[in-house]
Amino acid sequence: MGVLTEPGHRPVPDPAAVATTEPLDESGTAPGDRRFRPDVEGLRAVAILLVVLYHAGLSGVSGGYVGVDVFFVISGVVITGVLLRERTSTGRTSLAHFYARRARRILPAATLVIVVTVVAAYFVLGTFAGNQTATDSRWAELFLANFHFAAAGTNYLNAHRLPSLLQNFWSLAIEEQFYLVYPTLFLVICSLRLRMSHRARLLIVLTAVVYVSFLWSVFQTQSSPAAAYFSPFARAWELALGAIVALATDRLVRVPRPVAALMSWVGLAAIVYSAVAYGPNTAYPGAPVAIPVLGAALVIAGGTAAPAGGAELLLGLAPFGWLGRLSYSLYLWHWPILILAAESAGKQSLPFHQNLLPLALALGASCLTFYLYETPIRHLPLLRRSRNALGLGAVLVAVALLFSTVALELNLGPSAAYGAPLIAGTPAQVLRAVREAPDITRLPANLLPPLGDGETDWGGPKAPCFPVDTASTIPASCLTGYTTGTRTMVLYGDSHAAMWGNMYSLLATINGWRFLDMGKGFCPAADLAFQNPPGIGSPTGRFQQCDAFHTFSVDLINQMKPNLVVLTEEYRTKPNGHLYTAAQWRDGLERTIESIDVPRQDIVVLGNIPLMSQDPPQCLEENSHDVQECSNRVPKREEEYNAAEGAAARATGVRYVDVIPWFCSTTCSAVIGRFQVYFDAYHVNGQYSDYVFDLMARALGLTPAWPYQPPPPPKDDLGLAYLARILGVTPTWQTQPPAPRPQGSTAGRPSSG
Repeated sequence: MGVLTEPGHRPVPDPAAVATTEPLDESGTAPGDRRFRPDVEGLRAVAILLVVLYHAGLSGVSGGYVGVDVFFVISGVVITGVLLRERTSTGRTSLAHFYARRARRILPAATLVIVVTVVAAYFVLGTFAGNQTATDSRWAELFLANFHFAAAGTNYLNAHRLPSLLQNFWSLAIEEQFYLVYPTLFLVICSLRLRMSHRARLLIVLTAVVYVSFLWSVFQTQSSPAAAYFSPFARAWELALGAIVALATDRLVRVPRPVAALMSWVGLAAIVYSAVAYGPNTAYPGAPVAIPVLGAALVIAGGTAAPAGGAELLLGLAPFGWLGRLSYSLYLWHWPILILAAESAGKQSLPFHQNLLPLALALGASCLTFYLYETPIRHLPLLRRSRNALGLGAVLVAVALLFSTVALELNLGPSAAYGAPLIAGTPAQVLRAVREAPDITRLPANLLPPLGDGETDWGGPKAPCFPVDTASTIPASCLTGYTTGTRTMVLYGDSHAAMWGNMYSLLATINGWRFLDMGKGFCPAADLAFQNPPGIGSPTGRFQQCDAFHTFSVDLINQMKPNLVVLTEEYRTKPNGHLYTAAQWRDGLERTIESIDVPRQDIVVLGNIPLMSQDPPQCLEENSHDVQECSNRVPKREEEYNAAEGAAARATGVRYVDVIPWFCSTTCSAVIGRFQVYFDAYHVNGQYSDYVFDLMARALGLTPAWPYQPPPPPKDDLGLAYLARILGVTPTWQTQPPAPRPQGSTAGRPSSG
């Protein structure tokens, strides 16, 4: 975080006296400025207060996330000040010394929090959450958490996951990426032999960074806000602006004090305004981020002149200084503690009054970490030498990595890789298991997939076939099944089409058909407009990529003339967030069916699976001795939409397949037979989709799994060329039918490409 204050000194009557306690290059302010800035320390306190109160659910600070941007500006100032002081005092820039200081400052507390959080996740929340946290910890340890969470935020399959206990490490990752690039850039620019000063050269480069990065932030927020939020390219201008403030110190100290005082108060007001006025629907970072960022820059710039009536009157108070010194530790601790408290209570978040105790715990942990662990380690004489400090940093990272790996191997995390069997039950076996499912109270000892591994059992294709990117096209490599066959089936819809992909691929192979899974998350097949999903455009905007995907998909289907088209989908909301009526949903699906130029007898509408009211894998872990706590009836709204789809199928003369009896009897169960049924609350598990293989095959009028009869070999290999010609690409691979596997085999499922 931007809370990376260098030494965190207390204010003293003579700020210059601080020079006796720290090397010249570690004050965190530029040459010509005061060695210690009480206003900057207090500004850290304001930033951490905004972030913590926002995360704790205080309604008055709905935009408290702007505190992160304040930290970014502070970091730009501090790091540039450190580099300038070293350059001024020694005439050189030592990257080894710089990274040694960073290692002493960042790694001890960060590693401690990561290790404690992973352990707490396993012991407080169980294996499922522990697995997720252990995975996240690897990215946090390597300071790549922002890229990890950006991918998670734009991935449909993660849209409904609980927030990560380590998600706050995204901003620390951005700062570390800045530290990786900026000091080297600083060294190169200062080493150039040009007539202009190194400050002037740096100012030119950083101004260009501010301009380009800010535009990147604005445009990327419009197209992919989740990616922009975590992007170092969209945030770089905030750190660069802080660096510019540090470079301008020699001019800022000459600003008239009344003007400087006004600058600092206006800046503080801008930060507070954005924290109160912004909210979850603000297109952030985008253009709105400019207000808190410029505000932070004004506070620091105005305070450079040390005006008597400036914001330092408030920010320099002892409580602000104390909290500013704790800000790094508090930032690391508060988020996992708040999320652990909420998830322990079975909720995604707690109201503010219930978060007071977790906040007190976070503050206590921060004090202990800062005074008894973080500060002593940073100031150990042995670690003042760069080699020792860098060695300690490497050891700490290695220990954290080793911890996560060992945790997984000891079954604190996922169990050893299991064979994903194809157990294609007969229709009678499946329906009997569904009828008996409400009587199951304890998890079966031979549960498939094993408890804690369900999150790995996605039954659909992987990237690039799913999730389909915003270009809204299907790569040629997504054609699977018996690709040299002469008959083709297409599965078209949203993720509820994609989730059946592996089973359909095998179904196509057994029947000697080609198969194309055309599933795009958040984009049902019905010819309707839908709301933007998380990470795409404005939260209340129209999902235009889905519109493009509709056009692309129908055109491709009409060119391919497949022998079977299966449409399936989950109901979604209008762009304004309201649900479509059942009649509107029926009309949209009818328009889609009528636009497909395939004989009606070759089109099937596959009903939606029953949705669950809570996340089944997590629920089963918490209720392993009473699994019926994880069951529910089919939601009434879903019954209405399924009825509308059945009516659309009858009205257009196509077949309708109701899959609810494959999942529900008196209730819809999270465990049927020996299977975990659900990947999450919205999607079927891959192994359960295999279990209903024969039911699906018979419903579609295709050959069931057994007895297996391989299709006759084709006369020529035209399958790939056929689809490649349509898509305008050159095929580079070929799929052959798998060898037959007896029912109950433990052989792995074939890849869907």
